[in-house]
Amino acid sequence: MKHDNINIVLIDDDVQVLKMYENILKHKNYNVIATSDSTKAIELIKSNNAGVVISDIIMPKLNGMELLQMIKMYNNSIQVIMLTAEGSIEGALESVNEGAFTYMAKPVDIEALLIMVERAMEFYTIRNENNLLRQQVAEIVGFTPLIGRNKEIEEIRKKILTLAPTSTTVLITGESGTGKEIVANTIHYQSERAEKPFIKVNCAALTESLLESELFGHEKGSFTGAEKTHKGKFEIANNGTILLDEIGELSLNTQAKLLRVLQEKEFERVGGTTIIETNFRLLACTNKNLLEEVKKGRFREDLFYRINVLPINLPPLRKRVEDIPLLANYFLEQLSREMRKTLEPLSPEVLKIFEEYNWPGNVRELRNILERLVVMAYKSQITVEDIPLEIRCGGTEEQNNEIISLREARAEFEKQYIIRTLKQNNNSVAKASAVLDIAKKNLYRKINNYGININLNNDSD
Repeated sequence: MKHDNINIVLIDDDVQVLKMYENILKHKNYNVIATSDSTKAIELIKSNNAGVVISDIIMPKLNGMELLQMIKMYNNSIQVIMLTAEGSIEGALESVNEGAFTYMAKPVDIEALLIMVERAMEFYTIRNENNLLRQQVAEIVGFTPLIGRNKEIEEIRKKILTLAPTSTTVLITGESGTGKEIVANTIHYQSERAEKPFIKVNCAALTESLLESELFGHEKGSFTGAEKTHKGKFEIANNGTILLDEIGELSLNTQAKLLRVLQEKEFERVGGTTIIETNFRLLACTNKNLLEEVKKGRFREDLFYRINVLPINLPPLRKRVEDIPLLANYFLEQLSREMRKTLEPLSPEVLKIFEEYNWPGNVRELRNILERLVVMAYKSQITVEDIPLEIRCGGTEEQNNEIISLREARAEFEKQYIIRTLKQNNNSVAKASAVLDIAKKNLYRKINNYGININLNNDSD
């Protein structure tokens, strides 16, 4: 079994012994980092993708047992082989109880050491793969499904069932917040690559040079600051899936390089000359009209037709109003569970307000509003008064500024603030006036002026 990307960190304060082990392991084509300073070992382990550590137990400054504990706290998957002198077998046995892979008495039998190193490498690889699978399963559990009864959504679900088992490129389009990443997640985890890496890259988040390094990787010394070789996302995504979010933001230069990778399934790292082959499935997302971008010369026509093999377009939320109650109550239940609150389903009055709102931020905005409401909820049901003003007025904040004056907006805020304070104080006017820092008679006047209709606690204090 090859372990090309796994490093061995070797620690021994005896420099001659250290050099001997280093030469033997390198001769067997292992990647080895050696140090006689145990205090530097943990940083070497963190910065060099260490999978196996070979360490002496008795060392000055930081002994092997202390180092073992630090390694296990950092990454429990790393396998540690402890080396011990004949007189410290008891300490070696303790190290196994503390999580060491094994211990070996000095002078070490070289053939036995090589066998143990290979076994430790295999064990580390298996542990890492299992951790990846557990992480992916956890992600699946946390994913929001593609919810809705809208005809377009139902057609998209059917389309996903058909295309997911293939390895064909999929272009997912739609306005921001419509659920493009949800579709990508569903495609990957319903495919034969579900147990392989699913790598996501936001093309709008990085500069052109950083994005190229992120996608293709770079060789050590290829540019200032490149202190070690870095594997790119295409390399990591081998046999899995890569999602390029906001693909419409790629520069024309990066588009040309992406086209070659898609056609040839091979590339070189930045500053490198070695051809690296990779087998990945591409999913791409954008909120832009790429055909319009092609006409404007901002997106390569050949790349567009290369990625537009199986297109999926998600409708905005305003065009699937019938799904709003379903989505809103789904988010309410999900968020209530996360925040350990018990809330009743949304009332018809609240849902009517949601259905009349335009939702420029689409499903993402709906979820954010529900999160705000659940966080602020202190009773069993969310009411119309709890809904933010811009939602109740049926438009965006910019639109609302044209509908109501500043005085009206301030008055509405004060009204809602008084209602909330009263509810939080069991409708006691005395307690609420103390919290609001106004006289009771002034609070009564505001309650009357705003037409606040709640069962007030007419306390006499």
